[in-house]
Amino acid sequence: MVSLEDVINDRRSGQSRILRRTVELLRSVEDDKRLEVCKRVMEVHKVMVGLRWLYKRLEEGASLSEIEKEIEKADEESVKVLRDLVDGKTVVTISRSHTLEKGLVNASRVLILESSPAREGIDMARYLKGRGVEIHIFPDCAMGYAVKASDFAVVGVDAVFKNGIINKVGTLPLALCCKHFSKKMYAIAQSYKFADEEYGNEVQSYTFNEDLLFEFVPISLVEVLTTFLS
Repeated sequence: MVSLEDVINDRRSGQSRILRRTVELLRSVEDDKRLEVCKRVMEVHKVMVGLRWLYKRLEEGASLSEIEKEIEKADEESVKVLRDLVDGKTVVTISRSHTLEKGLVNASRVLILESSPAREGIDMARYLKGRGVEIHIFPDCAMGYAVKASDFAVVGVDAVFKNGIINKVGTLPLALCCKHFSKKMYAIAQSYKFADEEYGNEVQSYTFNEDLLFEFVPISLVEVLTTFLS
């Protein structure tokens, strides 16, 4: 059983996994306490916009089963989009996204940046290697070599704002490196990760007080591929 401490102390998982773990946590919580618990998780994982979506769906009276189905549908569609995109390609990526790694199984080769400081890229490398994907791990400081050897970059996101995306630290230099070498960088984002606002100072102050785990990438540097909830 997932505890509140498990979810709020999880600094390695991406948005989709945190969202799913929160839903699992809420199953063990009394109905009248679910909004309160969800709000507590939101306060810790401030940049994960999907938690706002979850809170809103709870306010609207959606059941956890309905919410799980909506998440599952959006995630499955994202995986399909990604598999088509990377089919037979050599791609470079950073950090770990559970949606991303399921889609990357169709890639010819995946060049994975180790993703300091938490090195969650190593976890993705293990997952893909275990499914027969050719992987190569690069230290973050060697991302230039990885980008030059790739067809394009692809990343997950923790939030999409009107003026850019939030993802794990290292995503901005990867985007700038792609621009330098005239390679595209794609971000896979389900619609529950979208915020109806621009990225502002409040989020900036948070990201740089949490051991540099997240950073902002301007929308001009990335092409966001989206799947929408029906």
